[in-house]
Amino acid sequence: MKKILITLTLITLIMSCSYASNSTITINNVDFSIPSEYQGGKMINGNYKLENIFSISCIDENVPGAIGLWATEKDFSEEMVIDGHPVRHYYAYNEYAHENISHAYFASGESVYEIKWTNNKITSDIEKLIKNTPQSKIDEDTFYNTLDKSINIYKEQKIDKLNQDSQYNYLETKYNSYASQQNKHDDTTLNRILLSCYTR
Repeated sequence: MKKILITLTLITLIMSCSYASNSTITINNVDFSIPSEYQGGKMINGNYKLENIFSISCIDENVPGAIGLWATEKDFSEEMVIDGHPVRHYYAYNEYAHENISHAYFASGESVYEIKWTNNKITSDIEKLIKNTPQSKIDEDTFYNTLDKSINIYKEQKIDKLNQDSQYNYLETKYNSYASQQNKHDDTTLNRILLSCYTR
């Protein structure tokens, strides 16, 4: 009886281990077999995330927002083709996490995906994840041009935001100076000053 219980326990452990190593998630109708070291994450808004260690996302809806920051803050970048998938890889040292964070952007089918992980190179596990997705229908030049345009859009948006913030701070200072001279704070006056700038 003891032998049967031990055997059943071992079979259960082996089955759970093999299940864990073959964990598959689906993002944008593409299946990804998650390597064992990155399992245990959650699906959030259609994307897979394991804390700040690993994630996979389809970024079709916002390529500039997904790639812009990492492209401008990178320590290193490279372009390559992995089994018919054009790939751009960035990594940067993150002083808060005290380690290198990598981002790989690649084309599969007609979509663009991002994989993020803690390391400074494309490991065999990451390479395998990319290889096992459908072949890209986006040629290399189009893919890299799309990423470059998205980075430029991100930079322009960032500059616009900085200009707006600067303008707002200037107008708020102007209002505070006016209010202290009048010895009163009036939201209507502040709104009038702000609207005069932003509706031009």
